[in-house]
Amino acid sequence: MTKRERNAVMDRKVMKAAAKGVFKRQYWLIVVMCLIAALIGVEYTSSLWVESYEDPTMAQPTVVDQATERLGTMLGQMATGNEDQVRDEVARNEQDIRDADTIAMLGRSRGVFASVLNSFSSGSILLTVSDAARSILQSPNAGIITLIVISLIVYLFGWLFIQETYTIIIRRIMLEARTYEQVPLRRFLYPIQTGRWPHMAWTMFLTTLYLILWSFTIVGLFVKSYSYFLVPYIMAENPTMGANEAITLSRRMMKGHKWECFVMQLSFIGWHVLSALTFGLVGIFWLNGYQAAFFAEYYARLRALAKGNGVEGSERLCDEALFVRPDRATVEVVYADAAEAIASTSREHAQRPTGFTGLLADWFGITLRRNGKVDAWQRHEAQMDALDHAQDILDGRCYPGRLAPAPIRTKVERVSGPDATRSYTVLNLVMMFFIFCFVGWIWEVTLAFITEGMFVNRGTLHGPWLPIYGTGGIAILVLLKKLRSRPALEFVAAMALCGAIEYFSSWYLEITHDGQRWWDYTGYFLNLNGRICAEGLLTFGLGGLAIVYLLAPALDDLLRRANVRVLTVVAAVLLVAYCCDQVYSAQHPNTGAGITDYKGSDTISAPAVDSTIPLVPVPQAVATQRS
Repeated sequence: MTKRERNAVMDRKVMKAAAKGVFKRQYWLIVVMCLIAALIGVEYTSSLWVESYEDPTMAQPTVVDQATERLGTMLGQMATGNEDQVRDEVARNEQDIRDADTIAMLGRSRGVFASVLNSFSSGSILLTVSDAARSILQSPNAGIITLIVISLIVYLFGWLFIQETYTIIIRRIMLEARTYEQVPLRRFLYPIQTGRWPHMAWTMFLTTLYLILWSFTIVGLFVKSYSYFLVPYIMAENPTMGANEAITLSRRMMKGHKWECFVMQLSFIGWHVLSALTFGLVGIFWLNGYQAAFFAEYYARLRALAKGNGVEGSERLCDEALFVRPDRATVEVVYADAAEAIASTSREHAQRPTGFTGLLADWFGITLRRNGKVDAWQRHEAQMDALDHAQDILDGRCYPGRLAPAPIRTKVERVSGPDATRSYTVLNLVMMFFIFCFVGWIWEVTLAFITEGMFVNRGTLHGPWLPIYGTGGIAILVLLKKLRSRPALEFVAAMALCGAIEYFSSWYLEITHDGQRWWDYTGYFLNLNGRICAEGLLTFGLGGLAIVYLLAPALDDLLRRANVRVLTVVAAVLLVAYCCDQVYSAQHPNTGAGITDYKGSDTISAPAVDSTIPLVPVPQAVATQRS
């Protein structure tokens, strides 16, 4: 082994050790980032597909890739006038989906997820768009032309603005992660934050175009794929560079390093084999993130070599704060407003509530009535939260976005009132319970009217309310109060909490009403005993975020302006009516057409009413048959 080879091996070991440290420090962020890349078909797709394991350095086709290829073939057939053939193929595909729908938890016959998945898997989405365009434009060729144009626009947008720019996002996150302790989740919006999204997409388009042209030569594609290897990294560092400028710089920086890069990729072959043997689990939970961290280290090494050797164009790699934390004095000059706000805001400005009142407010976000001390403390806490991110930047824990070549603006504002972390009075919570119940009832009744053409009073009660909506909304506000400052955890916890409420409600109603069901998700994709399903849980999570950060604060502001005595009377009347309805409905539950018995659909194109979250009724015969 020559001295140069020994040095290369040593460099590789050093970079891998550094990469492992970065990966372990930002483990879950990097795992999720790489998993998203695999799911949308950008990189690391071999973790999701192991049936045709070939070259470990190359991405394997995913289910998404296969569906895309099938749709492209059908679109070509329709463009050449073979629409009848496509319709026959769609019918066969739909029948195959029905025949394969044998696993209860992975149902493919009902629900939004199943409908969307089936429409792409079978190709029926093409016929739907074509028939709609033909009907609107009254032209036999309008459907095909419109379909081709729409398909081209959607494909180009998804490919350029989502897939290709996501490769830049990955590089950006990894470069920040190797230098800083914290990487904000909003960095997933890096192209938008910098205002260079279209330019990034254009750069990646040109890179791909050049690779396509080089593919017509004998060794061009292999060689040039390594020549352009650094383009996403260069754009991640300085998205203000021109497209050809970034491509040319990548080519210059990779001169003499292409074979080295190939060997670097091959050094992970053992991990690829292990990933294949574990059906992609090693890839998802270790290999993908490990590779991402390693090649970020590799780019940093090549960048240092290029700048040290005076490679032409390397002076445009000017985001020094991305690789070395700037001194505090430099950051304070740029973030003078943040430093001033932090210095002028005292953490002793408000007194923290104590005793039972403080316990309720701190853990559950509840106050028995309006409390000036609680409001003052929460305004103060909101100000502290608003300045936390700026403090992290000043302390060197987070990347100072204002120093970037394409500055990432950080706005430091004083908070004038309590935000989503506020506490709610018991009276306002009672009113919000009924508002959520009523809105849920309106939602379900409207869906039933649209899909069934008649008024249907949803739920077990007779009044205009659906308790599961109110219960879920208030439970999210009260039981998950401690998670409001962490939206990601709030989302997951809302799904789990509301899913548990819905599952228990379904089970309780069934055992107390002789097996009667008011909703059944059997046939939905990822359902559990027909009581809950994936799309319902996802809606719960998104709805929970909307309630915590938008609806509840807005409603609370409105209710605070109302006369307390009038509001108390209204709440008392509603509570009495609701309790009476509960007592009566316990003996005479609301049943009948469209509630516990209606003609549902067992086809793979489910009616819209099946996509509602709680209290979606199904015919008892269907429930019995499918359960």
